[in-house]
Amino acid sequence: MRTLLLVVFITGLLTAGEKTSLYMPLNIQKAYKNQTRSWDGQPGPNYWINRSVYQIDVRFHPQQRLIEGEEQIVYYNESPDTLKEIVLRLYQDFFKKGNARDWSIGNTDLHNGVRLKAIAVNDSSLDLEAEESPIKRGGTNVTIPLSQPLLSGGRVHLAVNWSLTISDTVNMRMGTYDSTSFFIGYWYPQIAVYDDIDGWDRFNFSGMQEFYNDANDYDVRITVPAGFVVWATGVLQNAEDLFTDKILKRYKQARNSDAVVKIIRPDDLEEGQILESYDSTVWHYKAKRVPDFAFALSDHYLWDASSLVVDKETGRRTFIGAAYKESSKDFQEVALIARQSIDYFSNEMPGVPYPYPEMTVFNGKGGMEYPMMVNDGSTSKRSGTVHLTSHEIAHSYFPFYMGTNERKYAWMDEGWAVMLPFKLQHRLVETYDPIARNTATYERYAGHERELEMMTPSIVFGSNAFRPTYRTHAYNRPAQAYYFLQDILGDSLFSAAMKEYIARWHQKHPIPYDFFFTFDRVAGEDLSWYWKPWFFEKGYPDLAIKDVFEEEGNLQVLIQRIGNLPVPVNLVITYEDDSSRTLYKTARVWQNGDKGITIKLKNGKAIRRIELGSKHIPDVDKTNNTYVMKRE
Repeated sequence: MRTLLLVVFITGLLTAGEKTSLYMPLNIQKAYKNQTRSWDGQPGPNYWINRSVYQIDVRFHPQQRLIEGEEQIVYYNESPDTLKEIVLRLYQDFFKKGNARDWSIGNTDLHNGVRLKAIAVNDSSLDLEAEESPIKRGGTNVTIPLSQPLLSGGRVHLAVNWSLTISDTVNMRMGTYDSTSFFIGYWYPQIAVYDDIDGWDRFNFSGMQEFYNDANDYDVRITVPAGFVVWATGVLQNAEDLFTDKILKRYKQARNSDAVVKIIRPDDLEEGQILESYDSTVWHYKAKRVPDFAFALSDHYLWDASSLVVDKETGRRTFIGAAYKESSKDFQEVALIARQSIDYFSNEMPGVPYPYPEMTVFNGKGGMEYPMMVNDGSTSKRSGTVHLTSHEIAHSYFPFYMGTNERKYAWMDEGWAVMLPFKLQHRLVETYDPIARNTATYERYAGHERELEMMTPSIVFGSNAFRPTYRTHAYNRPAQAYYFLQDILGDSLFSAAMKEYIARWHQKHPIPYDFFFTFDRVAGEDLSWYWKPWFFEKGYPDLAIKDVFEEEGNLQVLIQRIGNLPVPVNLVITYEDDSSRTLYKTARVWQNGDKGITIKLKNGKAIRRIELGSKHIPDVDKTNNTYVMKRE
């Protein structure tokens, strides 16, 4: 009996401790113990997520680049915890004198931080001028103590009055593009995320890291001077009050048109017959279940748009447009490219209907995504325009719809935004090979001393020492890993796993293990042999032709795996008559941890040369990838 009890006890320990062979930090283990997450990749029976409802009134003064805002926030505590404080983000304190930043900015852009004019909690005003202020302000965060703790299942009301000045020269993801054209992001006091892994997200915004937000509701009124058109996250509520009859007619037409409609044209700008005559206008937008809110404005931008059925089962349409300067040489096509991108994402990869009612691509600078809004600069090549547009729109799924934490796991969104549109980008520009481009970029940094494991929190890469490899960590390496994973599983199984992952975790906060375990479950196998080298280990891809020899009348090619990352094997055999054939094996050939495999070439025509690799497979050392047959 004592022996039986011992066996049962040991079996129980193994069951609890060996649910995964992947390394798991203690704070994440705690979430599985608390059953907020499940070992099969699903949200656990005790999973929860908090949320906020924002009502914002903002006035923007273009001449001074000044934002003045008032907001009412209702924050819902769905966690089992009692909260004694609220963490508020002030992103524009990035420009505050003395704050840490990931890159240098000019002195002219430094200021004393966002001006907090008033804060009230449950209608009780805080004395912000007191010598011993009740709030704690540091970095880009403000910690507000609660006089009455927020109980599980309760809610708290915050009222904030603030102002800030938008930079005139720094166009980092937002900013001033000419004297009357602006993209406004990171602009309002925002409640940070409180989750089941870390509690409050207290990371400061130092420039490199991007989003981590709950799925919130927004009701926003934006007041601007006469003549300015405003595009924003969400759906415009008062178009009839703003546009002239001619523009309103085109706007309504575009909202139901499969063809791109030119809503604002050059002659409309010349005539000034776009908006009804007011001293100022209020643009009212609403958005539900989105992680952020951004807006853009100009008094001289053109506007093209159409709509697309994104969900064929329900007939749901999305309004898709582009707002751009008349001098742009590439944006005349962007409304169409955006439409083609959303069609592709909805019906092919990932094959999940685009989740939002709108998308506007604004002609600003660089490339930056926001919910239902994209801020893109013009490019010199069509391939660049297609790549940038489709990449930024892909972020609608990752991180926005999925709620992933870019601050810790940038590869959970940037890597997908690189990989998902590969086929579309090549389809729209046949001479452009985005896979080869990504492969070549990854090869430059693969195996570098500063290339850390994928599971290293992305916040680390903001430091000067590791910043050069941030793109490798966030974009290039994960895109390769996802691409080869699709190759291993096959298109059908990969698609099923992707759809299941999205179905389980959309508008929640998945972490890497939720992704790993979901794909394991759908694939019906333990993929840790693949997850470990690509995501948990340092390493690099490097295959070599170790030897070519004859055995039992056939030619044998010994392929050696020098690097630890499992990649496909692609052999091109060129014959003496100049013909050739290709032998291909997915990365699964390395599943058992072998350091080498032998490929048999049946005797036939005389072989001149054997080459290993392709432009789609990274290899840090290609000097050992070619074997030339010896002539007797």
